[in-house]
Amino acid sequence: MKLKEHELVDRYIYYLQRYIPYDKQRKAEEDFLSILTDRLDRNFTEEDLKNELNKMGNPYEFASNYTDIGNFLLSGKNYELFIGFLKMLTASAVIGFILFVFNYFNRLQNINLYDLFKTILISIFVLSLLPSWICEKIKTTKILKALMQKWDIENLYESKDFKIGKYAIYLLVTLFTMFFMLQIYIITATIDISVVTYTFIMFLFFINVLRANLKMSENTILSRILYIEYFVDIFTIISFIVLSSYFIPGTFMNNIIILCNVINLIINTYYILKEKNILISRQKRNRNKNKKRR
Repeated sequence: MKLKEHELVDRYIYYLQRYIPYDKQRKAEEDFLSILTDRLDRNFTEEDLKNELNKMGNPYEFASNYTDIGNFLLSGKNYELFIGFLKMLTASAVIGFILFVFNYFNRLQNINLYDLFKTILISIFVLSLLPSWICEKIKTTKILKALMQKWDIENLYESKDFKIGKYAIYLLVTLFTMFFMLQIYIITATIDISVVTYTFIMFLFFINVLRANLKMSENTILSRILYIEYFVDIFTIISFIVLSSYFIPGTFMNNIIILCNVINLIINTYYILKEKNILISRQKRNRNKNKKRR
C-alpha cells in the first residue's frame, strides 16, 4: 500500500489542507509525504506510523509554514463558502421580499424601489464576503489555534466531515429570510425607527451569518467555535426579546428569528454533548492502552 493510500495519512492530509491557502495545498502535501517517507521504514507498522504522526503534531502546526503569504483574498474552501452564502442570501432576500409584498404591500407604495433593492444587494454582498474573509484570516493566522481543542492522534479517527444537512440549510434560509424581511420592514417604516436600532439589527444579522460561516469552514465538532455559536444564539435571542418589547413590537419576523435561534441552540447543545462524549471515550481508550503496556 502506498503511504498516501493509508487511511490515517489521508485523514492527516485532509486536516492539514484545511488550514492552508488553496495555492499552497499541493506543495504542503508533497512535503508532508516526503518527510514521512524518509522517517518510516519500508515495512512500517501501524504503531510506527502513529508515532511519526504524533511527532509531527497538530496538522495546524505543520500548515503554519505555508500560511505566511496568501495570494488570494479568499482561497479554496472559503471561496466556495463565499459563493454558497452569496446564493443562499440571494435566495433568502428574494423570498423575504416576496413574503413582505404579501404581508406589507402598502408600505412599498411610497418607497423608492431602486434604493431599496440597492440596499439589499449591498447587504447580500457584504454579508457574503466579510464573514468568508474573516474565516480566511482565522484559518491563516494563529487565531485558529486558540479555537481548537488540544490535538491528539485520535482526532484522525473521528469523522472527517461535520455534515451540514439539508434541514440545517433550510433553517439558515428561514433565519436569513426573516432578517431581510425585518430590514425591509424598518426601511419602509411609517414611524420613526432609529438608526441605532437598524444598525444593531444588521449587526445581529452579520454575527448570525458569521457563526454559520465559521461552523461550515471549521467543519468539525471538536472545536471551540461551537461555543462561539452558542453565545451568538443566546445573545440573539435576548436581543430580539428586548427589541420586540421596546423598539419594534408586533412583528412576526422577530418571533421566527427567536425560534430559529432556539432550535439552533438545542442542536448546538447536542453537538457539545457529543463532543464531550468523544473526548471522554478517547481518554478511556488512552487509559486502557496505558494499562495494557504496563
